[in-house]
Amino acid sequence: MKQSYSLIKQLTPEEIELEKKRAELSLLEDELVLKELDLTTLQVGLEDLRRRYLHIVGVKLAKLDGIEAQIAEIIARLEPENEEVQKKAERSRSQAQESANATASITEEEYETKPFRPSEDIKKLYHDLAKKVHPDLAPDEKSRKRRHRFMQDVNEAYAAGDVERLRSLLNEWESSPASVSGEWTGAELIRIIRQLARVRNRIEVISKEIEKLKDSELYKLKLKIDETQEDGKDILSQMAAEVDGQIEDANTRLKNIHQRMETTERNRTKQKNSKG
Repeated sequence: MKQSYSLIKQLTPEEIELEKKRAELSLLEDELVLKELDLTTLQVGLEDLRRRYLHIVGVKLAKLDGIEAQIAEIIARLEPENEEVQKKAERSRSQAQESANATASITEEEYETKPFRPSEDIKKLYHDLAKKVHPDLAPDEKSRKRRHRFMQDVNEAYAAGDVERLRSLLNEWESSPASVSGEWTGAELIRIIRQLARVRNRIEVISKEIEKLKDSELYKLKLKIDETQEDGKDILSQMAAEVDGQIEDANTRLKNIHQRMETTERNRTKQKNSKG
């Protein structure tokens, strides 16, 4: 009876290390894509909140700053020798201008009443696309540049909540020659080691960006809105109502200061006439 032998190829130390690095890279790829999804979701959500805040509260604050600037300017005219009053008027004018500039682009057309709430479907689409096309997973610099441009389209579609566009981009990438992997070579180990370093660096950068965003006043406002939303409270509308009250008070003070200025000017005119 003939005995058969099967030859099992023994992996070289380099091949064993390569397999380890591939597995390590695969895990890091997942971590990178999830971090990228968290960052993009946070960025889009905060930008959406910024626009809503400016539309609901910011335009009212700009109006209030404008009234306060008028008050400060009138007081400065009444007290031309008072250096502190003059400085306050200058600061008020500057603040009013900044507020006006910040709200200048806010229009009814670009305002969205609903806050950014990405569905699980669109998150999954983004995740699948990012894992395929993320620039930091590119094998070379040429591919990295192409992926960077493609990833910009992905981010824009995600920010717009455009599911169909994301699906179209996914189909486009999967049917393109760039999605076909090449043959493994002896240099693959070095390439993967470099990829690992690049991915780790990107994860660290993203983590810092997320930390910075979460330390912002806008994020703290977002947390407050999210916490009170279940109770049916509308924080932005409440803030706007408070500013309305401040505007009413400022208008009263403006009216009074106008009357004071008119009285002062009449007195000055009388004094002039009496001296003449």
